[in-house]
Amino acid sequence: MPGKTKMTGFARFFILMLFVVPLAYIGASYYNGQDGIQNLKNLIGIESSGSNASADPKSEDGFSLFSKKGSKDLEALKTENADLKEIIREQDLEIAELKRQIRLLQRK
Repeated sequence: MPGKTKMTGFARFFILMLFVVPLAYIGASYYNGQDGIQNLKNLIGIESSGSNASADPKSEDGFSLFSKKGSKDLEALKTENADLKEIIREQDLEIAELKRQIRLLQRK
């Protein structure tokens, strides 16, 4: 009679990952303000009844139109972008002034 077969460590790890990875993906999706289960269904191609009508419409920038967190994030990014553009403009003006001063000093 053959003996009892044992499961290897890799097989245990692989079976554990079959459950942990989808749960981690769903959790991360919910943390980011998205529907994790619907994302998973869309990823593997499972269609639920009327999924096209219940899907979250997205704006042109990729944020959900119904997500308050997404709109707050969008406003914060727009504000930060405007601030960075202003800093760059100020630095460009400073560089131009320093170059002008260098030219004046070289003439003397």
